[in-house]
Amino acid sequence: MSFAAFVYVTFEMFAVGLITPMAQDLGVSEGQIGLLMSVYAGLVAVVTIPLMHVTRNVNRRYLLIGTLFFLIGGIVLQATATSYATLVAGRVTAAFTHGVFWSLVNPMAARIAPAGQTGKAVASVAIGSTLSMVLGSPLTTAMGAAIGWRAATWVLGAAVLGALIMLVITLPSLPAIPPSTNAQARSTKSAIPSLVVYLMLAVMAIFATFTYLALLVEATAGHEFVPYGVSLYGIAGLVGVTWAGKRVDRRMIRINGVAAAALATTALAGLLALHYGSGLAMFAVIGIFGIAAGALPTAATTIFLHAGDNNPDLASSISVVTFQVGIASGSAVGAAAVDLGYLSGTLLASAVLGALAFSVLATRSRSLLR
Repeated sequence: MSFAAFVYVTFEMFAVGLITPMAQDLGVSEGQIGLLMSVYAGLVAVVTIPLMHVTRNVNRRYLLIGTLFFLIGGIVLQATATSYATLVAGRVTAAFTHGVFWSLVNPMAARIAPAGQTGKAVASVAIGSTLSMVLGSPLTTAMGAAIGWRAATWVLGAAVLGALIMLVITLPSLPAIPPSTNAQARSTKSAIPSLVVYLMLAVMAIFATFTYLALLVEATAGHEFVPYGVSLYGIAGLVGVTWAGKRVDRRMIRINGVAAAALATTALAGLLALHYGSGLAMFAVIGIFGIAAGALPTAATTIFLHAGDNNPDLASSISVVTFQVGIASGSAVGAAAVDLGYLSGTLLASAVLGALAFSVLATRSRSLLR
């Protein structure tokens, strides 16, 4: 399951390190390539909850395996794309079941894990998605530079086939479970609306900057350091998810708050690094920002599953949709700033959004969850 998460997120983030060559090859702007993140995330946000409703009685094993066939379809379209429209079609194909994959994988991990270890189970899966930053994105970036981004897509496709085979061999049967309707669960669920606002703001804070990480590294350290910047972000994310996974079952509110506050403060530091053209300072910012961004998915998913424990599949779906809306919105904010020639606007947006996310969590969500 973790490796499947690795290949899915690697495909989702494929363009991050290859914005410039993809834009040049297809004759479009860098902002248009960046907006592929918004197209992908926007579709996920629209279709996930309806698809989860339609498939609510399907065995979770078969449904999770089925999502990878759509990812393979997206891989083929991207690898053969000779126009921007075909590239968008590839993103849409994979995005169609991306939200279903993430809505399933965390509750399934929680079911398989021992009682009281939901956070650790979620973190185990999240390690796969985080490793996509440590290994997946840097490798696709390096391969894209060496053999072309289309050939790099085919290599990723081979990894997807490997993930599919692993799931078929190892994943146990997990029949769908009808939602609980007890009164205590209904009361706890009231925290979800405020958590939706918190998570959307926090994810926007991440992706307003992360989508254009390559441009920030180019502006301060030089183009040749882009793979190192992407790799550092991923390594830092691995530290973040490990840190969160060990503590989130006991300190879920605190871990979420620390992550949101760190996003805001490091984005402000990034503005200074960009202003003075300091590559060293920008790498330090990327490291701390990456730790916070790596901790957030595990911390936020755990708190959503806790708040919606009467219907974990629905709670997971809501968190996935919120995450994707945040990705789409944050990427769009970053795209607007970049296309206006205001690269520092990406960091400024992250600082404001991170501060707002912390405020919502501290003033609203915390009282409903305690």
